[in-house]
This record gives sequence, C-alpha cells and structure tokens, in this order.
Amino acid sequence: MSPKLPTSRKNGKVNGQSVHLSNLKIVGCLVFDVCSGKFHRVSETAAFVIDELKRQTPVAGIIVAYSQRYKISQAIAARDIELFMNDISVMG
Repeated sequence: MSPKLPTSRKNGKVNGQSVHLSNLKIVGCLVFDVCSGKFHRVSETAAFVIDELKRQTPVAGIIVAYSQRYKISQAIAARDIELFMNDISVMG
C-alpha cells in the first residue's frame, strides 16, 4: 500500500523556522529565505524536493523524478518524500 501524500505544500518550516516556499531561493544545498534574510543548510535531497515543490510539481511527479535521480524504487522515494513533507509541517 503506497503512502497517502498531500498534493502540494506551499508553507512549511526549514530548520524550525516558518517559511513560505515562494520566499525561498535555492543555491546548491543552501536555502535563502528572502523575507527573513536567513540562509538554511539543507541536504541535497531536501533541496531537490523543495525546488520541485516551488515548481508546483505534483507529488506523484516528484516521486518519479526523485526515484530516477537517486536510482531508487518509487516506493522508497514515496516513503522518503512523505517523511520529508511531514518534517516541514504545514502551517495554517
């Protein structure tokens, strides 16, 4: 049984700080919040998922791209993304 994932996330937290994805600029494994002026260090995989969310890629599309990029099964990719999205907890 595949995990149930939300279709998109626009708000969340990076390193415990509330952010809106449209305010984030990604440079490698650094994420810059244009509103707060703060940089956050994230993993390569987190940067990939955040970038895809910013592009408004559906979660199913992120799973496919993630599994292809990191050469893992879609089931493992879905699990990883579900865990990540749970970590960035939705606001509001």
